[in-house]
Amino acid sequence: MKKRLSFLLCFMITFYLLQAGGFRVSLQGIRQAAMAHTSAHTRDASVVFFNPAGMSFIPSKLSITGGMFAVITKAEFQSVNSLYKAKTDNPVSPPFNFAAAYKATDNLSVGLSVSTPYGSSVDWGKDWMGKNLITKIKLEAFFIQPTVAYKITDWFSIGGGYIFATASANLEKAISNINGSMKLKAGGAPGYGYNLGMYFRPTKELDVGISYRSEVKIKARKGNVYLHIPSSLIGTDKFATTTDRFDTNIPLASELTLGLTYKISKSWSISSDWNFSGWHEYKDLTFKFYQNKIGNDPHNPTISSSPRKFKNSSAYRIGTEYSPSDKLAFRLGYYYDESPVKDEYWNPETPSTDNQAITGGLGYKLTDNLYIDLSGIYFVGESRNIDNENAGFYGQVKSSSYMVGLGLSWNAF
Repeated sequence: MKKRLSFLLCFMITFYLLQAGGFRVSLQGIRQAAMAHTSAHTRDASVVFFNPAGMSFIPSKLSITGGMFAVITKAEFQSVNSLYKAKTDNPVSPPFNFAAAYKATDNLSVGLSVSTPYGSSVDWGKDWMGKNLITKIKLEAFFIQPTVAYKITDWFSIGGGYIFATASANLEKAISNINGSMKLKAGGAPGYGYNLGMYFRPTKELDVGISYRSEVKIKARKGNVYLHIPSSLIGTDKFATTTDRFDTNIPLASELTLGLTYKISKSWSISSDWNFSGWHEYKDLTFKFYQNKIGNDPHNPTISSSPRKFKNSSAYRIGTEYSPSDKLAFRLGYYYDESPVKDEYWNPETPSTDNQAITGGLGYKLTDNLYIDLSGIYFVGESRNIDNENAGFYGQVKSSSYMVGLGLSWNAF
C-alpha cells in the first residue's frame, strides 16, 4: 500500500508542477456536471470523454450513456463613454454527449465518445455599438473519440485515443462605412488530436485520474462569403464580387486535468478537479479571402487578421454526492473558471469572463442496470473592463448562464 501511495504522489507532484487554465463550458456528463463537472467517476461510460483509462474500472462489461443539455447564456455590455447598453438575445443551445465502453478482456477495454465540447451562439443584434466586430455568431464542434484502456494492475490503468473533430461556423457583421454587411459560413471543417490518461485506485476509498487532451486545430477551407453592399461598389478593385471563399484556422486548446474522488463513507463522496488549458496558442484570428480585397494586411489586402493573444487559464472544481439509499443520490458542486481573454483583446464574438458556478442535481436507479440523472448549473461571470484599443472598443461586460441536463446510463451486463 505504501508503494502505491508513493507512486501516486510522484505523479501528483509532477502534475501540479505542470498545470494551468480552462475556458470552454464543460458539459460532457450529466452526473459529472451536477458535481461541478469533476472527472474521477467510473460508474458508467461517461468517463470515456474525461479519462480513457477510467474505462478499466467501470463495474460492467458493457456500458452505454447519453444525455443532453439546454443552455441559455446572456451577456450585457456597458459603454464607458455614455449610458449606452446592449444585451445579447441568444437562442437556447443543446449540447449533447454519448459514450459506450466494452471490456474485451479482463484487462483490455475499448470505448467511443461523441460530444460537443466546444460551441457558442451569440446574437448582439444588427444595430448595436459593436456591429462592425460582430452581430451574430454560431460555432459548433463535434468530437468523435475512439479510445482504448489497459489495466496494468488491480489499481492502475492507462488509456489513450484518437480525436476526430468536425466544426461549423456562421458569422455575421456590419460594414457600416459603406452601409453594408458580411456573412461567413463554413461547415465540415476538420481537426485532429489525441487524448491520454492514467487512472489510479490505490485504496477502495480513493480514485485519482490524470488526463491530457491535445490541441485540436480546426482548418476551415473554402468557406462561403456573402456580401451585402451598394451595387455601385460591386466590381471595384476592393469588392470584386458579392460572393467569395475564405480559409481560416482556429485552435481548440489542449487540456490537462487532475481529478480526485474520495469516499468518506458508503453513502457520501467528495470530488475535486483542476483543469489547465493551453489557450496561449490562440494568437490571432486570420481570414484569407480568395478574391475580394477586404483585409487589413498592407502587403496582401485579401488577408484580414485581428489579434487574440489568449493566455493559459485554470478551472478549479469541487463536488459531492450523497446517497441516502441505493436508488437515490443528491449532488452539489462549485467551480471557478478563469477566462483566457485579456482585457485589451476582448472581443464580443466570445464574451468571455471569469466565471463562478453553482451546480446540483440528482440521480435515480430505475433498475439494477439503468440510471437516470438530472443536473443544473447556474454561473455568473465577473464584471470586467474592456480596453480593446486595436478595435476601438471600450466598456464593461458581464454574463450569466443557466444549464439543465438530463441523461440515461445503462450498464447492460
